[in-house]
Amino acid sequence: MPRQPVFWLRLSIIALLIGLVSQVTAIYLPIILSVILFFLLNPVVDGCCQLPLRFGRDELPRPVGILIAFAISALVLMMIGTFILLPFIREFDKFVIDLPQLMRKLQLLTLAIEQRATAIEIPDNVRDLVNQGISQATSFSVNLAQRMVNAIFAFASQVVELVVVPVLTYYLLKDWQSLRTGFINAFSTHYRGVISQVLQDMGNVVSGYIQGQILISLIMGILIFIGMLVLGVDYPLVLGLLAALTETIPVVGPIIGAVPAIVLAFIVSPELAVKVVIFYILIQQVENHLIVPKIMGHTIDLHPILVVVSLLIGGSLYGVVGMMVAVPAAALLRVLARHLWYYGER
Repeated sequence: MPRQPVFWLRLSIIALLIGLVSQVTAIYLPIILSVILFFLLNPVVDGCCQLPLRFGRDELPRPVGILIAFAISALVLMMIGTFILLPFIREFDKFVIDLPQLMRKLQLLTLAIEQRATAIEIPDNVRDLVNQGISQATSFSVNLAQRMVNAIFAFASQVVELVVVPVLTYYLLKDWQSLRTGFINAFSTHYRGVISQVLQDMGNVVSGYIQGQILISLIMGILIFIGMLVLGVDYPLVLGLLAALTETIPVVGPIIGAVPAIVLAFIVSPELAVKVVIFYILIQQVENHLIVPKIMGHTIDLHPILVVVSLLIGGSLYGVVGMMVAVPAAALLRVLARHLWYYGER
């Protein structure tokens, strides 16, 4: 008869350690980035190590495969910097320079709409709602732009901490099997099977979510960039990158990413704003019914109510970053609950 209290005591100690680590917020960003890079590069490392086997030769040592994967990543980053980042910086600089003029145009359009609304015989409460909505939409757009700039500077201020990311990623890629085995061996033989299965399922969830989310963000960013370029909306590269970033926030992210594009289009003409709204609606239908089901499948397998509740909790605790990690965190908790909640009753 296994000693159930020992099992739950060890789990409690692990939970306590996780709680203590959660209080050291300075290490969040390097660890999160290292974990993301691990799940992205691990298949590349495996492929590099196993490539000589196809030619009848011995498998490459894993450290060599890791260095090859790092070299490939560096090449990809150089291409991104040359063909995406530098043009984005130039376009974003132009956006920052033009921002005061854009705000003046938006204010003039807002005044014109208010004057037209005043001329129309509508109830005062409806007019107040319209004016309040326009004012909130304008302030939201300005605040969003300010938060983006602040986030960029905050990210740049943590560059020193990010130096450890390649080191952490290297050791995760090199020793993840031994780390996993050591963690499992910390439990008695009776529990190692369920612990191994829990880690396997959690790894599948995180890996599938990270890889799928990055691919979806890339596809949506490209589609938004092309759409804004074809429609003639200013700053299409900025809007495309914004759409790719906000795509990491389920449900509400695409709406947040659409607001600046609609506002910029509205500054040009209301007709263009209507076209942009229609375009975003069509893109969302394609994403929800074609792109996400094909890429994500049943990786997360959470009910929409749980997704929304997770977003609300994550947003209230940690803001935008909390919303980004809320859904995979909820999926991991679901895996734990499925395996451990009724474990003693099996």
